[in-house]
Amino acid sequence: MSGDHSHGKHATVKLYWVFCVVLCAITFGEWFIFRFREELGVTSTVMVPALIVMSLVKFVMVVGWYMHLRYDHSWLKFIFIGSLGLGGATGIALAILM
Repeated sequence: MSGDHSHGKHATVKLYWVFCVVLCAITFGEWFIFRFREELGVTSTVMVPALIVMSLVKFVMVVGWYMHLRYDHSWLKFIFIGSLGLGGATGIALAILM
């Protein structure tokens, strides 16, 4: 590996604030759905996939932007995405077994 890390232009502070607000909004949405699921009539068949999707969106945002993964080597992307896939597959396998 050489010491040359020619990166694209980094995001602005304003964009990080936008991401911060979006992450907070998603987290609030997760909490809201879980906390008021009975009052809203949300069943677990709707709630669980919704929470999983929101968590995946937050994972991609944090790994892709806050950890600056888009500026790193492509094999790091494979490690994170592979780990996410392996964890998801393990969770599905455990759910099927139970």
